[in-house]
Amino acid sequence: MVANYKLFSVGLFLVSFLFIAVCGVVAQDIGSVDFQNLRSSDLSDQQIQQLWERAQNQGYSISQLEQMALARGMQPAEVSRLVSRLRDIRMQRSQEDARQVSSPQLRTVTTDTSQVEEQQRTRRDTIETRIFGANLFRSDKITFTPSLNIPTPEDYQLGPGDEIVIDIWGAAEQTYQLTVSPEGTITVANLGPIYLNGLSIQDARERIRSALTKIYSGLEASEGEPTDTQARISLGNIRSINVTVLGEARFPGTYTLPSLATVFNALYSAGGPDSTGTFREIEVIRGDSVAATLDIYDFLVYGDQSDNIRLRDQDIIKIDPYLSRVELKGKTKRTGFFELKEEETVQDLITFAGGFSENAYTKRIKVISNTESQKRIDDIEYPGQRNFRPGDGAEVTVGKVLERFENRVEIQGAVFRPGDYELQDTSTVYSLIRRAEGIREDAFMNRGLIYREQADLTIEAIPFSVREVLNNPEQNDIRLQRNDIVQISSIFDLREDYTINVVGAVQEPGSFPYVENMTLEDVILQADGFKESAAPYRIEVSRRIDGGDSTFVPREIAEIHQFRVDEDLKLDAETADFTLQPFDKVFVRNSPSYFEQEEVTIEGEVLFPGKYTLDQKYMRISDLIQRAGGLTQYAYPQGANLTRQVEQKVDTTFLNIPDSLQDASSLQQNTTRVGIQLGEIMKNPGVQGDLILQAGDVLEIPKELQTVQVAGEVLYPISVRYEKNLSFKQYLRAAGGASELGKPKDAYIVYANGEVDRARNILFFRDYPKVRPGATIYVPPKEEQRQLTAQERISIFSAIVSMAAIVSNTIFQITRN
Repeated sequence: MVANYKLFSVGLFLVSFLFIAVCGVVAQDIGSVDFQNLRSSDLSDQQIQQLWERAQNQGYSISQLEQMALARGMQPAEVSRLVSRLRDIRMQRSQEDARQVSSPQLRTVTTDTSQVEEQQRTRRDTIETRIFGANLFRSDKITFTPSLNIPTPEDYQLGPGDEIVIDIWGAAEQTYQLTVSPEGTITVANLGPIYLNGLSIQDARERIRSALTKIYSGLEASEGEPTDTQARISLGNIRSINVTVLGEARFPGTYTLPSLATVFNALYSAGGPDSTGTFREIEVIRGDSVAATLDIYDFLVYGDQSDNIRLRDQDIIKIDPYLSRVELKGKTKRTGFFELKEEETVQDLITFAGGFSENAYTKRIKVISNTESQKRIDDIEYPGQRNFRPGDGAEVTVGKVLERFENRVEIQGAVFRPGDYELQDTSTVYSLIRRAEGIREDAFMNRGLIYREQADLTIEAIPFSVREVLNNPEQNDIRLQRNDIVQISSIFDLREDYTINVVGAVQEPGSFPYVENMTLEDVILQADGFKESAAPYRIEVSRRIDGGDSTFVPREIAEIHQFRVDEDLKLDAETADFTLQPFDKVFVRNSPSYFEQEEVTIEGEVLFPGKYTLDQKYMRISDLIQRAGGLTQYAYPQGANLTRQVEQKVDTTFLNIPDSLQDASSLQQNTTRVGIQLGEIMKNPGVQGDLILQAGDVLEIPKELQTVQVAGEVLYPISVRYEKNLSFKQYLRAAGGASELGKPKDAYIVYANGEVDRARNILFFRDYPKVRPGATIYVPPKEEQRQLTAQERISIFSAIVSMAAIVSNTIFQITRN
């Protein structure tokens, strides 16, 4: 009993410990994260996901998490990258949640207002770009900059800051450049001040000329006599004025503009009306009264700028909220949001939109408007109800014409002019065939078809005899209906395409169209003749066996014919009358005595290295060295190696490879090093190791090698000077030994001639291979072991806790019994 109680206590302690450990992992506080040393680029997507989940569980938004990271000493650039990855993870989760529409979703409240603000700003910008006229003030191509190089307007009113230029010539010459003072005057020497403020340029000229006659008497002539002194009075540099833009402007404020500026110049500087501003009644307030009311639509639609008055100093441009705005959709030349005055109608709206588009349904227009409690739809007739007035917030839609014809019939197939025709002129099959310029010579005369659309849109096929309709239309003609399709087939459409296939040693093998009385010479000529490797004296033609109506299955499945053709494409007299039939296959064999040159390469320490042509089918390594002049005195035969190209056949049966690519991808070219013993080969030519050479072989004979390379997972990969007395392990120690990632027990050696060897266990001893000059000792890496993630640890702990609970329960039950 005591033993059972102790066992129960141990199990209970184990369960409690595991429970506390699991709770500690799950309930990690986000505040414990070391943001100062955290690098977002070092975190995997799964770790970013876990960080975001922990922040959500504790009520943190991305903005709050950003502020916490900055407060904990994280660099601003690193915080920006972390926030970007968190937003990507959140967006990915949102998309995944949206796809899981079948599972019930609970509404959540987010504390991150930045996303809501961004959505509202995006929606507002979208509406602004769709408001008719808004782009007028957004485009950098239209600036409304006032031109200063124009004649001074006669109604231009002078004010402080304007420059007056007076040129006098004749009996006296003088030039004055005078600026209107803040008191509104200019001062001329020996004359005194002249008051000009508020005068038009025309009135100012008369006043200045009148004053100048006091010192230039020649300006005033007697009656009937010319003056001997002339004066020209013009406007020089103009002043600047301050104009205030108020109300629903994108950038309201006070702007400094040239005195020649108009209302459009000020509106462009202020960005124009915003998403709630009016485009129809923009007021210019001058003093205590309204100087003008500008309707931008007059300029946009009609090009009228009569209300685009010239501004004065301290003018106020007031943009009120829009009057009534409707949305126009569908098939008009312009779409978007349009502002309508109280008396304007659907006809005005269509005018503002530039009229209907080419495929608009103009008979009826749908208007969805708002009432006091719900929506209302009006299906108005156009143009009968063109004076209908849509209310504020209405949605006007112009539909599209249907993709169907009211008077179309179609003819297809073996006629000279297939296509669509008008039903009125071609009301019968006979008249439609005549309209299509008649049938072609290859038409199938026994049967044609009329595809007719029924009332429920199902298709009915009506057969007819083309021959009978053409020969006796009075009795056999058929009346057509709207959307009928007449099909007259060609005799070539009713049979398989006839071809002749040529394969083998011809210039252009492939399939060629069959023609009547085609001979073997004809099809070889279409294939551009024989190749040099062809054997024209042995050509085979395989032919299908047509059993006709017989139910007997023959033993033979093809007929084989053999022919001899000379180079001039002539058959012998016995087979000259042989003609090809559809689907015949012509095989042109390669000559068994024809060989293309094949080359091998020898490099290194021979007298004449380079490429050599194989002159025998069984040329060996020793033969190649003999042709290359033999080895030099510096050659190292023990390090010689042979590199060979190997064609590896890839089984594509279970691979998803298109048929057109299957042949090209079924063979893969690989190279491999073949270990050879050149010393033995040179002593005994023709021995088993004296390999037969193949095309593309490369035989390399190095100089005497004096180093051994140690590579792989060692502390310091290095080339070690070869010493005969050093062992395999001593060479490893020369490179610092294996690293922590290396697996020295599986180390192996690659000799200079391409042979490979590794250590072996003999009883209780380990036999290491002998080291030769030019060898490479390689230490492979250990297998990488993936560490468990936090979620996997939690799953394992949960399983352990569950198992411990089961064990504890079992022990408790045993104790009770």
